[in-house]
Amino acid sequence: MLEAGTGLFRVMALPDAKAEERLRSSALALKLEWPPAMPLAQFQRRLDPGKPAEAAFMLAIRRTGSGAGYRPFDPHSEQLSELPWHAAVAAPYAHATAPLRRLADRYVLRTVLALAEGQALPEAVGSALPELPRVMARAASRDSQIDRAVIDLAEAAMLQGQEGSIFKAVVADRRQDSAQVQFKEVPVIATVSAPDALPGTILSLRLLRADPLEGTLSFEVVE
Repeated sequence: MLEAGTGLFRVMALPDAKAEERLRSSALALKLEWPPAMPLAQFQRRLDPGKPAEAAFMLAIRRTGSGAGYRPFDPHSEQLSELPWHAAVAAPYAHATAPLRRLADRYVLRTVLALAEGQALPEAVGSALPELPRVMARAASRDSQIDRAVIDLAEAAMLQGQEGSIFKAVVADRRQDSAQVQFKEVPVIATVSAPDALPGTILSLRLLRADPLEGTLSFEVVE
């Protein structure tokens, strides 16, 4: 598709500097050794999803990033001539393996088939490529909502019955009067009321409520 100057690609930007700073706080909380000079992409390749702390950090990367999307490629178009790049893959990348469950893959496969046979793109395919990023973004939004709900459920179920327990957590980010924290003992990310806590601060948090039905956790800072 790149050689032919057409097609639909999966694209994703690297986390910005602020997002990477939050991730370094999370790595500190999870006791992962991330050398200061090592780029995130290089560190990410060293992670083992079979180890709980490293799996939790991989989830933190997903939560921190701006997410992936789709973009058509057309070197003759001012808006679409930029090389499509996927930061996590570190290369141009396209989805093509699941045409029965992912609409975009159907059009990628039809594009590749036409190119492999030396034919022009079918009109229906060429006209659909610019519209697919918007359609797939809507589907991805629903997927993200489900994904977030599943994670919330798992975190609440893991901590249910431990109300009153004290947990150590590291502040990863500030959001007005709240702080996003990464727990040290369990793979949980939560938001707590901590208006004066700076990134990197270690907090002691008491679990007030864990409700798997609602997928909610409630904590208070212990002085």
